[in-house]
Order: sequence, then C-alpha cells, then structure tokens
Amino acid sequence: MRLLIVLFLTLLLGFKAHALDSIEDYIKEYPNQEQVKMMQAWLEHNSPGTFGFTGLVDPSDTTVVTPQATVDYGYNWFSLSEGSAVLHTPRYERFFSVSIFDMLHNVPAVIVNPEKPIVLMRPDQTAPAGDFHVVVLETDQGLALTRMVVVGNEDEVTRLGQSIRMQGGDGSMRRDVQRFSPAIEKAALAIITASIAYLDPDKAFGQKSGDVGYITAAGGVMLGQLGTPSETVRYGTILVDENGQPFNGTDTYVLTVPAGIVHDDGYFSITVYGSDNKLLIANDKKIYDRTRYSSEQNADGTYTVTLGPDGEGKNGIPTGKPFYAVLRAYVPVAGADMAVKVETQ
Repeated sequence: MRLLIVLFLTLLLGFKAHALDSIEDYIKEYPNQEQVKMMQAWLEHNSPGTFGFTGLVDPSDTTVVTPQATVDYGYNWFSLSEGSAVLHTPRYERFFSVSIFDMLHNVPAVIVNPEKPIVLMRPDQTAPAGDFHVVVLETDQGLALTRMVVVGNEDEVTRLGQSIRMQGGDGSMRRDVQRFSPAIEKAALAIITASIAYLDPDKAFGQKSGDVGYITAAGGVMLGQLGTPSETVRYGTILVDENGQPFNGTDTYVLTVPAGIVHDDGYFSITVYGSDNKLLIANDKKIYDRTRYSSEQNADGTYTVTLGPDGEGKNGIPTGKPFYAVLRAYVPVAGADMAVKVETQ
C-alpha cells in the first residue's frame, strides 16, 4: 500500500512539474509546429527536394501569412536524412535571394544573388568536393525559399525559376510535433500574441538556436513566418496612426518612407495586410504593395505611400478594412532610420 502511495505521489508531482513547464514548452515548440504545418500542406501537392513556385501572390494564397505581392516565391521542403543536397540557381539582374530555414525556424543562411551552388548538410555529413556556399542545418528537414522580385517581367522570372533545381534532399520527411492541452495552448498563444507589441522585427529571427529568446522567436513566427535576420532584410511593422489608433478601413493615411534605407542592389516594399487574417487585401485594382520599383520617388529621396479605401493618392494602395502594413528593406543600410511617418488625411 505504501508503495502505491509513493508511486501515486511521484506521478502526481511529475504531472504538476510538467504542467508548470508546459506553457514554456509550448512557446518553445511553436516555431516547429508552424514549420511542420506549412511543410505538410506543401507536401500534399509536391515532392520532397523539388521546387514549386507561387507566381505573383494574391489574396487567395494562404500558403504563408504576410506574403509579399510582387515577388515570385519558390518553395522546396527537403530532407537531409539520406545525405547532403546541392542547390543550383541561375543569375538574375534584379533582387533574388535564397533563404534556408530549419524546422526550428532558424535561418542559417540567406544568400543574395548566389554565384555558386549551395550545399545543404547536417553537422555530421561531409560536403562534396568543389566550390560551394555551404549551409549547415540543425534539423534533417528544412526549407529552401527563393524570392525573385517581379518588375513587369513575370515571364522572365518564370523561366528562370524553372532552372532552379536541387540534387538530393528527398529523404524522410517525418517530423514529430509535441501536443498540448487546449488550456495550455490558449494560455501560451495569449503570451505570444501579447509579446508582438514589444517585438523588435530586426531582432526576431536568428541563424541558430539561442540567437533570440523563445518568446521572441515565437512572436516573430506569429507575426510573419519565414521572416529573415536583419543582415539581409530589415522590417518595420506599421500598426497604428499618428495618434496611436489602429488603422481602419475608412480613413486615408499617408506614409513617408525614409530615404537611404537600402543599398543600390536592394529595394524596399510597403505591403498592406488585413488585421483579421494577415493576408493581402482583395481589391479591384489588384494593388497590394508599393516598392522601390513601382513608386514615384520624392525630390528628397523619400517615398510617399497613400493607404485608403479607394487606393487613390500618390503611390496608393487600397485598404477597405482594418489593416496593418509592413516595411521591408532588402540589402539594408546598417543603422539607417527605418521609422515611417504616418499622417491621417
């Protein structure tokens, strides 16, 4: 009888200890959960180690939250369980990047306009002989994400995308996901959601585990899955007007993007998303963003972007419902002020 009591107390204490830790465990597990969800959805229509391309993203595309509109994304979920893989890419005169993600949402490499093939491998694997960009992942499975900016040349971008290929990468795609009770999930998601208001987008993503804290990593993934570290792209999240009020779908707002935030081989974009789903907002003009390539520049080097229900005004983007906007600066100038001025008309 005494033994049974001891066993019962041991189990009870163990359960309580786990319960005390489980909210933290959920937050740690959240990036893996989201990566696996995206991977499994992609694998329903694609094979490991092969690329699928989005073409120009529109509001009906729910593959990833907070997508860019004038970018052709290439997705390749792969596995290194059977050995390393080699990624071959073409040359492109405009912005083209290859981002490598592991299942913990670490980003061990973002290579802009790669000039040589890319080897993807685990720490215990041997790289093939030759001149390569070498990228080491913490997990067997991962994602190679390509971004190719489209500037009225969708046919060219589509043709170049067809030449992006991977040798290998077709190992096991099995990836475990930890499960939690509904109560723990609700509590943990509330913490992650609350953290976003204090999140610095420039510090939300890291190259390896430990570069950013668990809550920061989870908040970054919730705000914009597949975001990348600030060395390659800096983010500015624009959530409220000059009075601190969330953007609505009836007023018109004028944003001023600072001058000199990207180098000559980079570009910026302002993209608008619905507050309810973090996706592009459908509109008759089919305009969802403004970029360095699609905006008229001011004499002082700044850019004016007008956000309103009708999409009118200088460099206008239609809204029509509560929204927020994200500024992205690719190939950013280190230390540049990314603050966007907001005025309500």
